[in-house]
Amino acid sequence: MRKVQHTNRNRGIKIAASLAIVAMFATACGGGDKGGDQGGGTPVTGGVITYGVEGKTTQFCPPKTQAAISGIMIMQSMYDTLAEPTNDGRAVPYLAKTITPNADSTVWTIGLREGVTFHDGTPVDAAAVAQNINAWTKGLLLQFVFDNIATVTVTDPLTVTVAMKTPWVAFPWYLWTTGRTGIAAPAQLDSPDCDTKLIGSGPFKLKSFDPASGDVAVVKNASYWRKGYPLLDGINWKVQGDSIQRMNGLEGGQFDVIHTSGGKDRKIVDGFGANITAEPAGRREISQVLINLTRPPFNDPNARLALALSQDRDALASIGAGPGTTKAYQVVDSKVLGHIKDPAGYPKGQDIAKAKKLVAEYKAAHGGKFELNLQSTFDPTTQALAAEIKREAGIVGITVNLPTPVDQAQIINQALGGAVDAFAWRNYPGADPDGLFVWFHSGSPVNFGKINDPIIDKALEDGRAELDPAKRKVAYETFVSQMSTQITTLWGWYTDWFIGSKSNITGIVGPNLPDATGKPGKDKPAVVFAGYHQLLGISKTK
Repeated sequence: MRKVQHTNRNRGIKIAASLAIVAMFATACGGGDKGGDQGGGTPVTGGVITYGVEGKTTQFCPPKTQAAISGIMIMQSMYDTLAEPTNDGRAVPYLAKTITPNADSTVWTIGLREGVTFHDGTPVDAAAVAQNINAWTKGLLLQFVFDNIATVTVTDPLTVTVAMKTPWVAFPWYLWTTGRTGIAAPAQLDSPDCDTKLIGSGPFKLKSFDPASGDVAVVKNASYWRKGYPLLDGINWKVQGDSIQRMNGLEGGQFDVIHTSGGKDRKIVDGFGANITAEPAGRREISQVLINLTRPPFNDPNARLALALSQDRDALASIGAGPGTTKAYQVVDSKVLGHIKDPAGYPKGQDIAKAKKLVAEYKAAHGGKFELNLQSTFDPTTQALAAEIKREAGIVGITVNLPTPVDQAQIINQALGGAVDAFAWRNYPGADPDGLFVWFHSGSPVNFGKINDPIIDKALEDGRAELDPAKRKVAYETFVSQMSTQITTLWGWYTDWFIGSKSNITGIVGPNLPDATGKPGKDKPAVVFAGYHQLLGISKTK
């Protein structure tokens, strides 16, 4: 779920926590830089770190939480997911020992590890996992995400069988969902205090949670199933919504680790010599202006093209993320299945003359009027972006109104009801493009652009069910092409996340993912995904 544009002073687009729960199907691959795992000294066991996150989460009941990246990071310290992403772009078993499809991917069998327990000592068995999956299918927003599940069956104490309504090739990715579908103990799911009674099987256990501030403290789970981990004795999660203050806190020693994004922030952190572990290019999120295709003016494709042609995206990217950002022309980054090297149909740059011609034609057909409302939040950078879009549109004759800013939740409510023309947004990273199904299929409640395109629907449906990798590629290329040709969204730039850490911190990337025995295997974990990374191997050094 991830997101309405909401930036801090020096930062691009942030994501609305209230929708964060469905943008959850992607990973990063490749390496970091500047030694995210190369802090000086020898890693040691013990110690507590303070980790600065960007936003507050008020409840952590996994089936219904609306956590964005800050909440996701806190959750993964206490909850394991059945699958985890690898460095080379696959989803592999994690808390699960095996995740196996039948011949046509209509039935998936989840085999569990023996002897794993929740923090309350109860077993992570098939009954508990089935209870979690069934709870996802009833979640406020997750129910659409998991709508393709037909039945969940406990086959034996350590085996769960999940039958699908239609083939679902990418199902293992949904057992990770960017860390949101952590497996909770039955005692938490059954409790009226599910939001605050946090019981997972993860490397750390809850020590304290202050819903007012969003601060959470966790302590080492000495009985964690991955022997020898975690290395730390605890983590104090501190909320600091202002990215400047978060970076100042890292430099001044208030924080040991922070997450943030954008070229401006990275330049600042790099300037005071902190370690940087960067999100690699290829699977990044896209900063954009999301538009409603069912209401004027954007129900007219020429109106969408006119606004796109009016935009100086270098200027917009410089405001939102800093110079040197990579512009986007399609819905996926370069390493995602379906990416097209040079998609046709979406303008490659600003064309004032052509935009003016299209605006004149639109006005001639609509009573001399070409007008829209561009909603923003209270954040100064978001408002600066909106002002620049208004200025550029005015040059070609488009009237852009900037309504009174509102908070993220209100924009989301407007979008759900189809009552907004346009707003800034950041979303759509991914390893498997099936994760885009929830955002663009006409039947989805979070298809905010209200896209209703039979070519897009069929391509998404074909990509989900197709077993042949070559045919899946064709399906997603069709989807990507149609999204750009129809100018369903005004693409901006790819957003770069990074983790900043003090020089005495090592292990941001973490150990290799476990094999069937639970020991570190050959699969390397994904480095950074929109601020997400492993916590097991983090250590202070001597």
